[in-house]
Amino acid sequence: MKQLGLSAVVGMVMSLLGACGLPAEPLVPQDTQLHSSKQQVLADCPYTTPVINMDKELVIKDLSVVNDPCRTQFNGSGSTACVAAMRGHWSFGYLVSQLAGNKGPAETSVFVLNWLRTWEVDQTVNNFSLPARPGITSLVINPWRLKSGCTETGPCTLDFNQAPFRLLAIVNRIDLSGPSDFYSPNTASPGEVRFVFGFLNPDKVTDNASGQGKLNATVIFEYKLSPTRTTFSWASKWHALGALSLNTEAYNQALQSITDTMVSFNTLVNPNGTAISQVRTNESAFDTVVPKKWELREQKLACSGGNCSLVPDTVKLTPQNSINQTVDLDTYLLTNASAIAREDFSKMPSHWLGGASHSFPIPQGAHIWDMTGGSSNSNYTLNGGNFDPLNRHLFALSTCNGCHYAETFTSNFHIPPRSLNVPTAPSSFVGGSSALEPSTAAPNQPANYASLSDPSETTSTREYNDAWRRKCELQRLLHNVSNPLFRQSGAH
Repeated sequence: MKQLGLSAVVGMVMSLLGACGLPAEPLVPQDTQLHSSKQQVLADCPYTTPVINMDKELVIKDLSVVNDPCRTQFNGSGSTACVAAMRGHWSFGYLVSQLAGNKGPAETSVFVLNWLRTWEVDQTVNNFSLPARPGITSLVINPWRLKSGCTETGPCTLDFNQAPFRLLAIVNRIDLSGPSDFYSPNTASPGEVRFVFGFLNPDKVTDNASGQGKLNATVIFEYKLSPTRTTFSWASKWHALGALSLNTEAYNQALQSITDTMVSFNTLVNPNGTAISQVRTNESAFDTVVPKKWELREQKLACSGGNCSLVPDTVKLTPQNSINQTVDLDTYLLTNASAIAREDFSKMPSHWLGGASHSFPIPQGAHIWDMTGGSSNSNYTLNGGNFDPLNRHLFALSTCNGCHYAETFTSNFHIPPRSLNVPTAPSSFVGGSSALEPSTAAPNQPANYASLSDPSETTSTREYNDAWRRKCELQRLLHNVSNPLFRQSGAH
């Protein structure tokens, strides 16, 4: 088994499913106490077949997809080959027009501008203040308005051919399927498909020095897989992509046949006509204070009387930073230690959740979740107490600012922004094209993974290869097994 040292991990960060009819194997899903991250040893995957292709079936980031001239441009490339059935169907403009209720450019513009304005003014979410991030005005909103032929104020019909968003990846999250949905614990989860876009500065899309306008900001549209198919059937659809060649119209058509079911407006299948579950933004670009504070926000679709809007919502499983290293957090961690060891965070007080997750970059001070006194706290097993340091890590990894920074040593982005003709390079937590390579000595374990020191105490090593867990869950579905093998990391 080949470990990647910290320098290699940092390098990866910076540079950086058919088979439904297979017989079920006589394997019992592993106990839910097995974690998506393990101390010292990565969890075994009980399946070695069928072979899953990372780039075709799980994290689809090939330029032939994300730069598809017909599907990623709102009105296509202008070529006669861009028939209406494919024109713009992976573009930001099409996705938001469907969220708005299958509206035209004028009404969709109102929907989008109202959403973007939530960064321009202070918000209140769950009784916590959510301060404005006014950098979005000069970087995104005003340049887009001007390029649309509007003034900086007043009504504006935006030009969605110049929408300041670049498709980074289409991500298969069928691994989130199971008998319990994270957002609705009493209902089953069908899994998700996610569209990840990078924000752009419209004034710099031709500037090579800035990566054609890329900003340190992304938005993720997270859709529930449609109930028009069973989860097993969806697994077969995703896996069938692996038999097709990238950079072919056949592959892109097959992928669109999956995504259209979720992103296209359909009141007969989905509430409010859309399968959207939540929208998340992930950025440091909109902070106007140096050093810039990284922030992740979550929005939900709210509809009334035929009008819909994206409104700020609580960031799941992530307490407000002010809860860190307090007696209240100590009490929660100690009282619920056995549940946390199973990665069960259902007892986390809902009134702790704020409207954003924050962290400063190193060396200004990354946010590290811990008990009062840190690892010197007498309740830690390191000092003869009763709290395992692994529990701190599992709790922290479940939070957005833990998973997107200190606990995984990422650059805040698991799918980072990209230049126009360069594919995105996923974080070491998600893994690159070689993430699914099995170990020669132990085929049930990955050959490659990230090995990092715990940020709170240096005696423990944490190992990550989330793509390995995701492919194992896809294989599990392809073997007609309903119950998940592992818990996913928090709400990520």
